[in-house]
Amino acid sequence: MKLTCDGVRLEVSVFGSGDPLLILHGFTGSALAMEPLAERLTGHRIIPDLIGHGQSESPSSLDPYSLPNISRQLTALLAQLDTPRVHVVGYSLGGRIGLTLAINHPAMVSSLALIGASPGIVDNDERLQRLNSDRNLANSISQKGIMSFVDSWVDSPMWTSLQGRLTSEQWAGSLRQRRSSHPLGLANSLRASGTGTMPPLHEKLKNLEVPTLLLSGEHDQKFRGIAEEMATKLPRGVHRVINESGHATHLEQPDATAAAILEHFGCS
Repeated sequence: MKLTCDGVRLEVSVFGSGDPLLILHGFTGSALAMEPLAERLTGHRIIPDLIGHGQSESPSSLDPYSLPNISRQLTALLAQLDTPRVHVVGYSLGGRIGLTLAINHPAMVSSLALIGASPGIVDNDERLQRLNSDRNLANSISQKGIMSFVDSWVDSPMWTSLQGRLTSEQWAGSLRQRRSSHPLGLANSLRASGTGTMPPLHEKLKNLEVPTLLLSGEHDQKFRGIAEEMATKLPRGVHRVINESGHATHLEQPDATAAAILEHFGCS
């Protein structure tokens, strides 16, 4: 169904009953990409296509794509669904959004489960380099088209493990899903909600009392390190490694990922 949330039309999938659960996909993803995980979880599952992704609106203005504004879109979504408090599952970009939501609106979040997520980049020079890289990627979408961009995006070493885990049919489906987003939406997402534009949240982690599960894949060295560091700063943070997986644990090892999340939510 389509709902207008803080001025942005979002496509939202809602199913199941029980404790409410907000599930947030990653960059180039959609609600469809989170189905393998969502089907293994329990509760009243709310899965939006984030702004610029899937069947949701792709405004030309950059302002609605900022992480604080996306958080406001999600609070508006939950208000319309009469859901004042949720467990949140976020993958990659969705993890950064979930973390932002919990920091800005802690009363709305019962607990967090973040997969391959980051609190931003502390070093100014490194953050500027990432910002420029994200802008160049965004420009390449309009220059080369969505097909070429997605092919180039999934050619990154980050996705080698995922491609090896999926069947050829599943991989083809993943590519179709990624290519279905609006080119402008993906470009603006990179420009306004990429890691380079994100104010680092490291110092705010110590004040986040929400129970937080940090999941990373065994072979995802970068995000394993990030998760280990985050766990030391979060008052109620726990890091778990999903074996035989890379960055996208919810796709590579959905059973193990779902089991870890359900255990975490059950104890929260």
